[in-house]
Amino acid sequence: MQIPAKIQDQARAPKARLEDIAQRVGVSVSTVSRSLAGSPLISSETRHAVLAVASELGYRVPAQGRRVRKSETRLIGVVLGALHNRFMTLLLTHIHDTLQEFGYHVTLFIDPMHDPHNLLAFRPLIDGYLDGLIFATATLDSPIVAEMQRRGIPTVLVVRSVENVAVDTVEIDNVHAGGVAVEHLVKLGHQRIGFVLGPPNTSTSRDRAKGALAQLLKVGLPPDAASIVWGDYTTEAGYSSALSMLGDPNPVTAIVAGNDTIALGVLEAAARRGIDVPAQLSVIGFDDMPLAGSPLISLTSIRQPVEAMARTAARRLIERIQAGGMKAPTHDVLPIQLVCRETTAPWRG
Repeated sequence: MQIPAKIQDQARAPKARLEDIAQRVGVSVSTVSRSLAGSPLISSETRHAVLAVASELGYRVPAQGRRVRKSETRLIGVVLGALHNRFMTLLLTHIHDTLQEFGYHVTLFIDPMHDPHNLLAFRPLIDGYLDGLIFATATLDSPIVAEMQRRGIPTVLVVRSVENVAVDTVEIDNVHAGGVAVEHLVKLGHQRIGFVLGPPNTSTSRDRAKGALAQLLKVGLPPDAASIVWGDYTTEAGYSSALSMLGDPNPVTAIVAGNDTIALGVLEAAARRGIDVPAQLSVIGFDDMPLAGSPLISLTSIRQPVEAMARTAARRLIERIQAGGMKAPTHDVLPIQLVCRETTAPWRG
């Protein structure tokens, strides 16, 4: 098998040393050593600077300074970032069950690891105990994926993807999904559509917006037919964003929410303003979490195959571990389904 040139270059690159970090930061080697050890004698400003440069250079703790594993631990880290999203807890459940079937155990990271300082704090656990990592919270600009590649830690991304890093990824076609949501609303006669999405530095938000806008252009609607608000994947973000949209002199007649959690906030905002759903406002969510199908909510949603995504990610990680890194990256794109319920209806204007 031919090894990609990029991986060969990384393998040939010299390992970072304490002297390299010291030179970059402008401090002594002993200061660097004490900073990495968490010495209280080092100022927080200096320690943060050392941690940032160490992470950037991919510095590895010498073998004598860390726990040396004599065999695999069969322990997998799963990075979720937060547990307020029911979709993520379902994903975790299915990942756990699948890994357990193969004889692996799971440890959960609540920290999304976007900050290189936090990443370095977790390094003893990652380097010394974990056989691999599954990430569900990667951002487009997150340093964690490339860092794991440099460290040779078997890694799989699920739900979100990143650019410029060759890594196993399991996701849906979010561009297509965004287009499907808009196509449904346009067929119902809606021409003023709002989008309340998650952070713009996530592949899910970026790609769903891209697909939605492309579909609007395809049906001949002007760019100002769309109103986009970026925020967090929370009910509070959905509520505040929808209040603003619905208070506009020319309000939207339909809203596509970045996930079902945001959609719940949108529904609450509509109720607060006395707007009937779906007679006056249609709402679509993403994920199709169990609550979406309850008679009280009955939310139209784009269903992600959460169990299939979780099981695929777990199997890909096991394959990566067994292959010892000598395996071309895989990209699994799973199908979505539009589940029509009672929050979307023909526009009556």
